[in-house]
Amino acid sequence: MSPWLKRGTAGVALALAAATAAAADLLDMPLESLLQYEVEGASRFVQPLTEAPSAVAVVSAEDIRRYGYRNLGEALQSLRGVYVTDQRDYSYIGIRGFSRPGDYNARMLLLADGVRRNDPLYDTAQIGHDAPLDMDWIKQLEFAPGPASALYGANAIFGVANAVLWSGADLDGSRVTAELGSGDAARLSWLAGRRGAEGGGWVLGIAAYRRGGADIYYPEFDAPGVGDGWARGRDGERTLKGFAKLDRGNWRFDASFSARRKNVPTADYGTLFDTPGNFYHDQYAYAGISHSQTLAPDWTGKLHLRAGRYDFAGEYVYAGLLNRDETLATWWGLDYLLTYTGRKNHKLLIGAEAQRNVHLDQRNFDVEPAAGHFADARSGNAVSLFVQDEWRIDRRWMTNLGLRADRVAGGRALSPRAALIFHPLPEVALKLMHGRACRPPNSYERYYNDGNVVQKANPDLQPERIATDELTADYALSPRLRLAGSYYHYRMDNLIEQVTDPADGLAVFVNRPTLHAHGVELEAESLLGDGLRIRGSLARQRVQQDFGTAVNSPQWMGKLHVDGPLGQTGWTLAFAWRSLGAREGAAARVPGQAVANLVATRMRRGEAGAWSVGLYNLSGKRHLDPAAGSLTQLALPQDGRQLRATWSLAY
Repeated sequence: MSPWLKRGTAGVALALAAATAAAADLLDMPLESLLQYEVEGASRFVQPLTEAPSAVAVVSAEDIRRYGYRNLGEALQSLRGVYVTDQRDYSYIGIRGFSRPGDYNARMLLLADGVRRNDPLYDTAQIGHDAPLDMDWIKQLEFAPGPASALYGANAIFGVANAVLWSGADLDGSRVTAELGSGDAARLSWLAGRRGAEGGGWVLGIAAYRRGGADIYYPEFDAPGVGDGWARGRDGERTLKGFAKLDRGNWRFDASFSARRKNVPTADYGTLFDTPGNFYHDQYAYAGISHSQTLAPDWTGKLHLRAGRYDFAGEYVYAGLLNRDETLATWWGLDYLLTYTGRKNHKLLIGAEAQRNVHLDQRNFDVEPAAGHFADARSGNAVSLFVQDEWRIDRRWMTNLGLRADRVAGGRALSPRAALIFHPLPEVALKLMHGRACRPPNSYERYYNDGNVVQKANPDLQPERIATDELTADYALSPRLRLAGSYYHYRMDNLIEQVTDPADGLAVFVNRPTLHAHGVELEAESLLGDGLRIRGSLARQRVQQDFGTAVNSPQWMGKLHVDGPLGQTGWTLAFAWRSLGAREGAAARVPGQAVANLVATRMRRGEAGAWSVGLYNLSGKRHLDPAAGSLTQLALPQDGRQLRATWSLAY
């Protein structure tokens, strides 16, 4: 080994030792100190968690490693009030009792380093393996529930998830990770970063994943002339993702891409069951450049230019017919943010955003025999202005007031938000919040049809609106015990939902009447001796509407997380349990479920690397998720017991 390589290896080993010690220090940190954890997504600037105008929760990189979260959805559903539904094509997030078929996660905003990643055609926040982010790239995942449209616009109705990505200054080394798992799953990733001479740096990452998929039994297709109910080898998936970030002085450049092909085993939209060729293909590309500058002693400005592209293709096999959907969205945008701190105890943000949607194209056609059914090519502009003022009235009281005006293709929207935050004691934070948001219908909801075979358009859709009131409390009762709770109420008007028109049997998006929801969330976290940590939460919510029972809306959720070292072996154990109440599906009621996972991790210094072994769904029971209305199945069985082994080496 050459001398420079020896020195580099020794330096990385020391850095790893320091990182491991820092993680241990974090786990031993008093809980009142953890309440000062800094977050950025709630207010578009860095602030302590207790001062954010939302009940913000954080999933750290250490949590991701210890609990073996494999995608954004798994990490988010570890938080109170959040659940995920897997339709075997995409994963759909539910927040505070709300998740609807055809939603495509359009009511949650996904950010990476504070920048929007939802596409402008479906408004999708991708959270499964289709997400444009790999879990190895994430330093911290923040989730701020409640409407944040006062800062971010239409998609931030039920919450904002912000993935803070690693920088070169954080890493200053390289890491390769390999893993194998059940269902013929395999993953390989490489992540490297270097610290710059003046505090900047660069990061590069690439990740590839494949899964053959298990055989799945659907009793609805166990019939003569149809099949024996088994979809054999039809659930496979392949992804490839890349990421780059460069910080130099006041400049930052970042770019990413992702490509995913998912075979669909569910015979969606009446396609042939257990037949090859039914698949979805997603491609996402993004690039952005930003510049920050001090304009005057009390003024700073940040300019950000971004561009993106999203491609979707879906193929559907019918008897004697191959049908295809194609979608293309391309866009570029310009954001400018001014921060003023010249007025005592105030922090004022003034921002403007402009986005040009160059292509919002959809078409549906038959490949064999060739025939066109639908083609729609559109473009559009969106312009927004927003302002936010954080006022620290005194050492105990502060307010956060925001207002945003949007002009989009679907019309105009005004979104306000107000929060009053009170610290009666340093270890107590009380927040009273009110927010309103408006989401115009997107191009898919308004214009898509497949030749009126399965789905038809509704260009007369109106924007949906939500108003939310919330009271939260966070109390570090002692250095090792923290309690938290939230009570909220929200009202939605003109809800956009996909239904089946009884007149012709076609799926169509319509506006629904008003619905109301109330909910309570409770959480406790405790640090016990010898590094043992316990966190549990209970959520109770009820959605009331005049147009039938709310679908995919559990009335309660319970979660428990326990992790800590396994004696003096060098291993840590992490146990996660979650439970959901019964839910109504589009065609049948789905019973409640309880799922437990166990992950063992060993961090080793030197050349041996780190090991992790995860056992998911310990009981092996295939619980059910509600099926969308486009499926024949009444409910969808999920994966049974799964095993995953991971090896990671830093060098």
